[in-house]
Amino acid sequence: MFTTSLVSNALLLASSITVTPLTSPADINWIGVSAPSAEVVWISGSNATIARSLDGGSSWEYFQPVNQALEFRDIEALDSDHAFALSIGNNGDSRIYYTANGGQDWQLRYRAGGQQFLNCMAVANNGEAWVYGDSSESNWEMIRGADGRNWLSARNAVDSKPLPGEGGFAASGGCVRFANQAWAIGTSNASSARLLVKRASGVRFKAIDTPMPAGPNAGITSVWPLAADHVLLAGGDLQHPEARPRLLEYQRNKFTQLPEPPMDGALYSLTVLPDQQGFLVSNPSGAALLPNRSGSWQSLSDANIWNSACAAEVCYLVGKEGYVARFNWRATSDRQSIDLLE
Repeated sequence: MFTTSLVSNALLLASSITVTPLTSPADINWIGVSAPSAEVVWISGSNATIARSLDGGSSWEYFQPVNQALEFRDIEALDSDHAFALSIGNNGDSRIYYTANGGQDWQLRYRAGGQQFLNCMAVANNGEAWVYGDSSESNWEMIRGADGRNWLSARNAVDSKPLPGEGGFAASGGCVRFANQAWAIGTSNASSARLLVKRASGVRFKAIDTPMPAGPNAGITSVWPLAADHVLLAGGDLQHPEARPRLLEYQRNKFTQLPEPPMDGALYSLTVLPDQQGFLVSNPSGAALLPNRSGSWQSLSDANIWNSACAAEVCYLVGKEGYVARFNWRATSDRQSIDLLE
């Protein structure tokens, strides 16, 4: 459970947060974002475009790994030089590209076949990667990379078969994530929205039914493991914006609904702040921050925001029509600590 320990007047206040828009081409819809450090940030999106900044978004380098109208919905950066980018689509448009020299050159590392549709990917600090795709013919469509070079199908990676139509959302690259020595995946578009989870050393994912809205265009969009038995989940129903819950905490086989953010519609992204000092959600209605379990949501923006990433004291927001912004989340008061987890 979340608890707070406030040594001084440490609560984050809306007045202490200034969201600063960053310069970006208006014809690009940005969806992927990865910040390996406060100053290094990678973003990806439409028109096969990827960008990198080494100065916190003040300036950008732009890259197009391929001369096709691919959509790079997910970017996973290891540092300023090394990054994986995932494009989505059928007929071979779901691909993984890799750069080892800061985006100057890109290598095609994996290309899906036929109607295989990949949604999102995550990379662990040891180089292991998992890519989650829509199920096909009663089989899971997952790809595992042990070293970033060799990618193998992992159709038996879950302890049960997929439900009819079970797949994922490519809304923010957040439907699979590695954190705190655990892997988590959120599913959608089936009769039950399920959480798939395993420890870093585990062989198979355990499938767990959740209370998240389920059915076509509904389910889990983003996950964040705090441990193998403790995961935060965001999502909802794209066709029924009033559907609840949209934000859940799974802990020790129990689901708890978290406070509803002040935004309409299904949530697209979920980002836990460094040291688990709160979390951030976004969707086309904007972005909001919850600094602690007993606190209240703080609206940050009403822009069309699909994704976010944080490093140190800085968070980045990206979205439609070239939207890119950053803010410092730590209050400027004499804040000493906020401990959110028991």
